[in-house]
Amino acid sequence: MRHPVIVNADDLGLSREINEGIFAGLAQGVISDVSVLIDAPYALDAAERLRDTGFLCVGLHILLDGYLGWSSPGRERFSRVELMDFLQDPAFLARCRGEARRQIEKFLAQGLTISHIDTHHHVHGFYPIFSELMALVKEYRIPAVRYSRTGYTLTTREPIPFDPSLYKRMEERLEGEGVFFCRTMVEGAGRIGEITMFPAELVVHPARGGDPWREHEMQTLFSDEFASTIQRCNIGLVSFQDLVDTDQAPGSGPS
Repeated sequence: MRHPVIVNADDLGLSREINEGIFAGLAQGVISDVSVLIDAPYALDAAERLRDTGFLCVGLHILLDGYLGWSSPGRERFSRVELMDFLQDPAFLARCRGEARRQIEKFLAQGLTISHIDTHHHVHGFYPIFSELMALVKEYRIPAVRYSRTGYTLTTREPIPFDPSLYKRMEERLEGEGVFFCRTMVEGAGRIGEITMFPAELVVHPARGGDPWREHEMQTLFSDEFASTIQRCNIGLVSFQDLVDTDQAPGSGPS
C-alpha cells in the first residue's frame, strides 16, 4: 500500500496566475487537493472551473488577516502583545467567528462542499481562533482540519507561538470531536522527501507566472525529481475527501 500524501494547493482564487498553476497541477496529477480563498479576486472563476471539472469537494482557506491587523508584505499593525490581548476578548473572537461563518456560507453558495478547513497564514495556530473555528466545524459538519503538531512558521512575519501543551489540547479536541487531521504537515513542494509519517499534508503555493517563488513551486511540482521522489518513497497522492471516505480514525493511517 502506498503512503498517503495530500498535495494541497493554497490560495486558489487569489490571481489568474495562481488559478492557472493550480488547475494545471490538478490536470497533471501532481496536486491532489486545493484550498479556496473565497473572497479573493478570482475565486468565482476558480469555483466555476471546479464545478466544470467535477471537483466539488475541496477546502476552504479562511482569511482573517484583516482582523489581526496583518497585511502584505508581512506588515503587522499590532504588536504580538496587543494581538494576544485581542485574542482574549470575547467580542473580538465573536467577530472572527462571524467573518469565518460568512466565508463558509459564501463558499457553499458556489455549489461546493467543504472537505477541510484551513486558514491563510495558519492563524488557527492561535488557540482562541482554533477554538472558534472548531465550533463552526462542528456546526457545519466539516470533516477535516489542517493541523501541525509542531506549530506553524511564517516566512514574512513572526512565527505563531508554539506551546506543546496547548497544541496537545488542539489534537485532543480534534480527536474527541471526530475531526480528521493528518499526522504530518509540511510546507513547500521541495520538502516532499522529508515526510516520514503518514497520512501527510504537503502544502504548496504554485502559480504560472506572477511571484517568482510561486512559479518555482510549480516548477518543482512538475519536475522529474518530484515525480521520482513520489515513486522512491512509495507515496500515493490523495485528497482530504479520499482519506475521510476511507473512515480512517482522526490523525491515523498507514505509517
